[in-house]
Amino acid sequence: MKQPLDPFSKKNDIDKPRLRTDYVMQDIDADWLKAVRKPPRYIGLIPELCILCDGCVDICPWYCIFMLRPEVVSEAGSEEVARDMKPNDILFVIDDDACTRCLLCVERCPTGALTIGKLDAKKPKRGRAMGKVSD
Repeated sequence: MKQPLDPFSKKNDIDKPRLRTDYVMQDIDADWLKAVRKPPRYIGLIPELCILCDGCVDICPWYCIFMLRPEVVSEAGSEEVARDMKPNDILFVIDDDACTRCLLCVERCPTGALTIGKLDAKKPKRGRAMGKVSD
């Protein structure tokens, strides 16, 4: 029986990636940059409409949507946010760095709780996006 390879051993006979050193610094074309930038929109939550079905979490291809309970938020060191949460609250979080705005979550939401909005220079005057856990 063949032993599995030890990834930390220098004895393994495996191909290692070639490290490139031939990069050339260039100016970026503004039109190209506009084409690869994320669209100036965001995904919003209307907490009163959310039924916590997890449909948005399940369909996200980038695994960037999370529904967090107060104890998880507290354990993560976000005491201020956890203090504002009631025991039946859920904190809805989207990792904006991972989200590509594919809008699958918005399309999947059965109640219309997820919406798409356009980013502007002003900060929205809304509170934190929280839903309620049914008793």
